[in-house]
Amino acid sequence: MRVEANGHGVVGDEMLTRGEQADEFLLMGLRLAEGIDPARYAAFAGHPLDAARIAMLDREGMVEATPDGRLRVTRAGFPLLDAVVADLAA
Repeated sequence: MRVEANGHGVVGDEMLTRGEQADEFLLMGLRLAEGIDPARYAAFAGHPLDAARIAMLDREGMVEATPDGRLRVTRAGFPLLDAVVADLAA
């Protein structure tokens, strides 16, 4: 009904903080097979991802680095994506 009446279905607009933008970038980007560019995350968040957390998740088989330096979730990590994102965002 909103699309027909307004031409779109948007209910409201909300400005996100840098931290919220970074969290959304992680959540949406890690759902993709190509993963995320850690430098782009750092640009959103104002700080890099925690290398120790990435290393821990890598050892557990949840994430991996691609040859071009992107970070992505593994097949084993995908069912636990929300927990992986929460750990990286902490």
